[in-house]
Amino acid sequence: MSRLPTCALLPVLIAGAAALPASVHAQVRRCVGPDGGTVYTDRACSAVGASNSLAERPRGQAPAYRGGCQRQLRGLIQEMSHAIHSGDTNRLVTLYHWRGMSQRGGYQVLDRLDAITRQPLLNITAQRPAPPVSAAQTAPFSSWVSARDIPTAAPERPPTSLRVDQAGPGGSGTRQTVFSLHRHLGCWWVSL
Repeated sequence: MSRLPTCALLPVLIAGAAALPASVHAQVRRCVGPDGGTVYTDRACSAVGASNSLAERPRGQAPAYRGGCQRQLRGLIQEMSHAIHSGDTNRLVTLYHWRGMSQRGGYQVLDRLDAITRQPLLNITAQRPAPPVSAAQTAPFSSWVSARDIPTAAPERPPTSLRVDQAGPGGSGTRQTVFSLHRHLGCWWVSL
């Protein structure tokens, strides 16, 4: 189902036109959710069960952590796991690398991320590229071997993607989604 910003539908409803205007700009609102966390939306805060300002947060309640910048891969996997387990699309969105994406592409990705948070999580696995194949040693070992002559293992290469394994619809089978990993401004991000 395609989602359009509420402000994009307003000119259509008022004018009774059949098509959207050529240029539509959505206003993004920063709201405070019932748990004290920040929720970004293009609708009224009350429409998503949130309030307009930080002043309306219950006394003594600290805001929930909604960080996006994960400096360690372990932190990214942990945040992704929490987002999927809790079914929190907003939390998963904070981990996504949105750079250079169009509005239309953004809505398509948002729909996919929302579908991912609706399925039970089984496992998240960091995937590394296959190690390079080295040519076999041509000279056999002699009785005298220097430490320089002993072959060493290639250094471990950094992961390039995360594989998310989830239970299929209705609990039957498994479903896999592979997110590519990106380092940007010192943080780990995922993209589809």
